[in-house]
Amino acid sequence: MRAGLLSQSHRGGLSGLVVVSLLAGTVGSPGQLAAQDGDPTELKPSGLLRTGFEFEPQSANRNDGFIIYEARLGLSGEVGFLIDYEFGIEYARDDAGIDLLDAILSFPVGRSSVRVDLGGFRSPLGREATADKASLPLVERSQAALGLAPGRQVGIQFRGEALDARLNWAAGLFNGNGLRLENDDDSFLGSGRVTFNSVGEVEFFEDFVIEAGASLAATRDGSQMVLPVEVTEVGPAVFQTVDVVDFAGDRVIYGVDARLAYRGWTVAGEYLRTEYEFEDGSPDVHADGVSADLRYMLWGAFDLGIRYDSFRPAVSSDAGDPGRNEFLVFGLGVAPGLYAQFGMQYAIGLDGSKRGVSEALDGTNTAPALTDGQFLMFLQVAF
Repeated sequence: MRAGLLSQSHRGGLSGLVVVSLLAGTVGSPGQLAAQDGDPTELKPSGLLRTGFEFEPQSANRNDGFIIYEARLGLSGEVGFLIDYEFGIEYARDDAGIDLLDAILSFPVGRSSVRVDLGGFRSPLGREATADKASLPLVERSQAALGLAPGRQVGIQFRGEALDARLNWAAGLFNGNGLRLENDDDSFLGSGRVTFNSVGEVEFFEDFVIEAGASLAATRDGSQMVLPVEVTEVGPAVFQTVDVVDFAGDRVIYGVDARLAYRGWTVAGEYLRTEYEFEDGSPDVHADGVSADLRYMLWGAFDLGIRYDSFRPAVSSDAGDPGRNEFLVFGLGVAPGLYAQFGMQYAIGLDGSKRGVSEALDGTNTAPALTDGQFLMFLQVAF
């Protein structure tokens, strides 16, 4: 359950749980670099390159054309027989620079199955928010995962498993301000997640698999950019969108998720919610999101799916009850080879929704925000 390089960053009444996904292009490590002078240390390179095309019919904020979604490199290995390490970097398209993704040292606690992770990595909260980026069913995570999950943090984490790997858990204490943000030393973020899988570590194609998970996190923020709000953008097209603003007070995040899989069929859903208690006595608010997916994989190479993605921001720009950003996203994925994946998706806004959540709170690259009538296409290579 260690957060790795190919992991990645975040927004409910549900009108109907329709949903699903695109092909998950998971791949294995291609090989190991030989260690020098007989040293037992093994160096394992990893990488992710995802590039493609986007078309958005909205006349405001239009960004049609070719795009590099992600370009990442990583290195992991062992030092002796106890300490594992992992290091990852990413190309940041906003400033054309290189950003740090993960920097992890990991070691066991005695002879138990418990391990300790130290450094910067994705905090344990949420199913999709902790998933490897290369294995996502669509181009980007759900709105709730983008808008509410803490993302990458600097801290310490304990993790382990039981019941023949059917039960997995992780809990940690983090700075709480994100991997690339300066720690203000005001408070820490406590985060934990537990999951249960009915078949354990090995899944066979014909298995009926039941998975369930629960997550919880709490922190106290001092003027941090974490509160998602609804704002109005004025231009050739006027529509509501979601941004993040300063928040000072207590923040509690919790969520539940489940997945059922049998042969080529998969049904999955997740609910995330954040409670905001302002330190200045302002009325408490909350933000929440729901995602639900229905997928079918044919011959292990073609993945068809549909996703319902809904997010309710915390407050509205007009001080009224904020509306929901609701979308149906149709996806098609094709796996032409072990390390490659081709995918495309089409989004439809429901009940007048025009633009969804776009920015990940930890600052890592994100795909374009969902928009009504949006078409995205990508080609991915991962190892």
